[in-house]
Amino acid sequence: MAEAVGTQSIAHHWSPVTAPSDTKIEVDGVSFDALLGRVGAGAREMVAAATQAVVKRFGDRGSCVLVGQGARVVFSTEHPTLADLPIDLARYPEIAAAVERREVVVIEDVHASALLEHVALQLPPHLGAVAVVPLVAGETCLGVILVQSRERRTMTADDVRAAGLEGRLAGTLLQLQFGSSLGSDLRRSATPISVPAVSGDGPVRTAGAAMMVAPTEFRRKNPSRGRVLIGEDDREQALALRSILVDEDYDVALATDGAQVVRLAQKLRPDLILLDVHMPVLSGFDALEELVGDARTRDLPILIVSGADDMLPRVRELKLDTVDFLRKPFSLMELLARVDRSLNQAAAREHLRNEASIDDLTGLGNPRYLRERLSLEQSRIARYGTHSAIVMVDVDKLKQINDRHGHVVGSRILREIGQTLRREIRDTDLAARYGGDEFVVLLPHTTAAEACAFAERVLAYLRRLRPEGIDVSLSMGVAALEGSGGQSIDLVFAQADAAAYRAKRSGGSRVCVYDPSVDMLMAMRPEQPTEKVDPQSRRRNGQERDRER
Repeated sequence: MAEAVGTQSIAHHWSPVTAPSDTKIEVDGVSFDALLGRVGAGAREMVAAATQAVVKRFGDRGSCVLVGQGARVVFSTEHPTLADLPIDLARYPEIAAAVERREVVVIEDVHASALLEHVALQLPPHLGAVAVVPLVAGETCLGVILVQSRERRTMTADDVRAAGLEGRLAGTLLQLQFGSSLGSDLRRSATPISVPAVSGDGPVRTAGAAMMVAPTEFRRKNPSRGRVLIGEDDREQALALRSILVDEDYDVALATDGAQVVRLAQKLRPDLILLDVHMPVLSGFDALEELVGDARTRDLPILIVSGADDMLPRVRELKLDTVDFLRKPFSLMELLARVDRSLNQAAAREHLRNEASIDDLTGLGNPRYLRERLSLEQSRIARYGTHSAIVMVDVDKLKQINDRHGHVVGSRILREIGQTLRREIRDTDLAARYGGDEFVVLLPHTTAAEACAFAERVLAYLRRLRPEGIDVSLSMGVAALEGSGGQSIDLVFAQADAAAYRAKRSGGSRVCVYDPSVDMLMAMRPEQPTEKVDPQSRRRNGQERDRER
C-alpha cells in the first residue's frame, strides 16, 4: 500500500500524493516508539507524547486541539494541566486549513503568510513560525497538534512527511483506544505530566519547573492591548489565563491573594484587574472594597470572575461603573470580548473625566478639578489633622512675551511650564492651570519649608530651561497648613495667593512664603463656610494684573 507523503506548494501547504514504491521516508523511530509505548496508557500520556514529538521537529511550544464538538485545547506543553480551553477557529486559519484538508500545514514566516493575512493584526509579536499536524484516523480528523516557534523557521520536507505519519499514527491509536470518549478521558486525567524542554540543548525540565514563578511585574513598556493584573490563587488557572492574554498581546502580572492584588494595583496601576472572588488573606470582595476606597485605584476597571450563582446580584448591588462580572466557566471568545469591553469602557470614562477636569493646553488639572481636590483635601485635614501646602505660580511678564513673540510662543511656554510642574510633583500631588498665566500646586503631607524647596527647584529649572529661547521667570507664593488649627484649605489658598502677589510686586522671579505681618489677604474670613469661598473670586482682574506687569 502506498504511503502518504508531502510536497511543498507555494502557499506553504503540504498536499498528500502517492509515493513511488522506491521512495524512502526518513522517520524518527524514537518518536514512533514513544507513541507505541503509550498504547494502553491514558489519553493525556498519548497526546503528550505526540505533541512533544512534533514540537521537537518544528518549534518551541505546542498544543493539542480536538475539533469534535467545537475546537478545544486539551493539552499544552507550556501548561500541561490545561484540559479544556475553547478556541475560535476563525482566529486560527492554519488549524482550520489542516482540519479541512487533513494535511500538514507549515508557515515558515507568519508575518509573510497569505493564509494568516486576515488575522495579521491579532498575531502576537513574538510568533515567528507555525506548523499544524492533523490527527487523522481513516477519513476522520480528530484534531491537530499546533506547534509555534518564536523565530522564523525553515521546515524540511522530510520533517513534514514524518510529522504527517506521526499525526496519522497518533490519531489512529487514539481513535482505536478511546473512540468517542477521548475528550472526557482527557478532562478526567488532567494531572501534571513531565514535559521535556525542546529549545536548544538545555536540561530536561519537569512540568513544575517549566511553569516559572508567576510574574508580579509588567514586562513591556508599551503593550499594544493594555496591562492586565490577574488575581487568582489557582496557579494553573492563573497561568492559563496569562498565556491566553499574552498571546493576544496584553502584558500580564499575577497575584495569588487579595492583599497582593491591592499592593500590585497600587504599585503597577494596571489597565484592568481580573479578580477571583475566593482567594486567601483577603477575599476578592474585601480586595475590591480596598481598591475602590483608594484614590490611586478607585477608577481602575475590575472584572470579577466567579462560578458562584449569587455573584451577579452582589456585583450589581455595588452600583459601580468600574466593576463588571464574568461567570465561570467561560469561552475564550467571551473572556476576550469582556476584557476588551472593560478596557474600552474605562477609556471612555477616562476621556470624559479628562474633558471635565483637564486643561487642554497644558494637560494639567483645570479650575474645576482643582476645586474638587481642594474639597477632598479639606476633608482629609479635618479627619486626620495633617499638614498640607499650596504653591501659587504666576508667570512673569507673559503679556509682554505674547506681544513681542506671538501667542503661539506664549502657549508653548505655558505648556513647558506645565510639563515642568508635572515632572516635579509626586503621584499624590496636583498641579493645575488656574488662569491664563497662573498655576496652582497642591502638596498634601508637605510643610512650608518642603513646599518652598519644591518651588525653588521649579524656578531654578525653568531659568536653565529657557523655553523657546526666552528668559522666563515665575512669581511663586507658598503657604501651608500645619495641623488643623481651625484653618481651612481655602484660607491656605488665599495665603499662597497673597504671597505670590508680594513676589510679583518685589520684581518677580522669586519665591515668597506667606508672612501674615506683610501679606494682605484678599480672602474671606476663616470662619466663612468653604462652599462660599471660591478661590477664583479672589483673583485680581486681568486688566489690573496687566498694569502691574
